[in-house]
Amino acid sequence: MDFAQLAAARHSAINFQKDVRMTEQDFQQIFELTKLAPSAYNLQFTNYLVITDEAKKDALCDLHYGQYKIRSASAAVIVMGNRQSATVEAAEDMYTPLKMLNIIDEVEYNTTIDAIRNYANALTRDELERELMRNAGLHVMFFMFAAKHYGFDTCPMHIHNIDGVRELCSIPAHLEPVMLITIGKSVDNVRPRGYRKRVSEFVQFNSF
Repeated sequence: MDFAQLAAARHSAINFQKDVRMTEQDFQQIFELTKLAPSAYNLQFTNYLVITDEAKKDALCDLHYGQYKIRSASAAVIVMGNRQSATVEAAEDMYTPLKMLNIIDEVEYNTTIDAIRNYANALTRDELERELMRNAGLHVMFFMFAAKHYGFDTCPMHIHNIDGVRELCSIPAHLEPVMLITIGKSVDNVRPRGYRKRVSEFVQFNSF
């Protein structure tokens, strides 16, 4: 399907076919497209933890008020912002190969690293948290479109108990859980899409 069809076809699944299993190859294909998402300075702030283990899914469900779609989904995907991405070390990891391959020269490399150093040093804790949210939001939308492209349905969810999820999955401190995505094959009785505002209701040009 073309992008217009893909965008129209993707919607939040409220329940999944419980017997559908997803393989690591399924996720590999999805993430190969997801990784093309933009990020600030190409620092790629977003990490994922894919939960397919049934016991862990059950525990996640209990932490989210028993929402059955977590149990019935093929996987629950924890989306996390990586605080260690906004560092000079991370920038060097991203840009040194480009310099070695002569894609960028020494001047452009040094200019880019200096710009990232200034950017990272100026970030307050609150600004870093907002940066994680912005970048994860861009990444997640790519993930959901990529999933639909390969025939899988998704539902983005709020994480209701971050401390509980962190403990359950042994998530290190530098990774901040941002949202939970359930993924699998939707059941056939798909709920009609909710009302969407007319474009004129949420878009203005030049001034309000």
